[in-house]
Amino acid sequence: MTIVGMMLVDRKGRRFLFIVGTSGIIVSLVGVGILFMRTEKFSIDAGSQVQAMVGTDQELTMHFDQAEASRLLAAQGSASQQIESNRASLAIIYSYGDFTAATSFVRSDDTAAAPIQITRDSCVPANKVEAFFKNPFADLDVARTAPLKIQKAVIGQVPGPQHGWLVAFGLYCFMAFYAMGPGVCVWLALSELMPTRIRSNGMSITLVVNQLVSTILAGIFLPFVSKYGYSSMFFLFASFTVVYFITIVFFLPETKGKTLEEIEAHFEGKATD
Repeated sequence: MTIVGMMLVDRKGRRFLFIVGTSGIIVSLVGVGILFMRTEKFSIDAGSQVQAMVGTDQELTMHFDQAEASRLLAAQGSASQQIESNRASLAIIYSYGDFTAATSFVRSDDTAAAPIQITRDSCVPANKVEAFFKNPFADLDVARTAPLKIQKAVIGQVPGPQHGWLVAFGLYCFMAFYAMGPGVCVWLALSELMPTRIRSNGMSITLVVNQLVSTILAGIFLPFVSKYGYSSMFFLFASFTVVYFITIVFFLPETKGKTLEEIEAHFEGKATD
């Protein structure tokens, strides 16, 4: 799709590819968000039940099978009726002091799965350097003696194969539309839009801001998902792209076939021959 975008960028124009690309991105992200929302809306939190299973050593070992799933679901009453104990999944988010970690998802129908094991070593950093990069505001000494707290124990229904294929298709569409549109045009358009006198400094600042935003998004992705779910994350990404789309439609001029001087004159409000 990058090759397709490169073939069309000088034929159809930057603005055309931007509009097609961002439109496809919005549709793809919303579609993936809806798919995740359809499964996440039935998830329940069995954190209090799992907290009661924590031993005096402030560690936890549990085997999540169909019997354990039935017991945890029964404690939730009617809220768990949409989840089948023989196709349930469990992930636990836990903390020692200010440090938080999470287990991988375990399925109740996976008889070969290893037991869930939560220990202090799996959450609390081994030294202050590691602690700083994990949470610079946390107190490592307190975390080394703090009790185990189960933040969430999310039980959900394992979706069918069709759900997985649809999610994969939506993500592939997102990547394809990005590669064809913004992936090809963004740096080209920015270099053309920058006035000649500030182009080098402007592109440097743009690159720094781009990398900063990318780093922030990568940093908040998992904490955001653990608290609000994948659907909320994809809807948030889609809303960002809507702002991108509006900016392109109403504020971005077409730069195909124009000289840098003509583009600069456009923004300065000067008429060109």
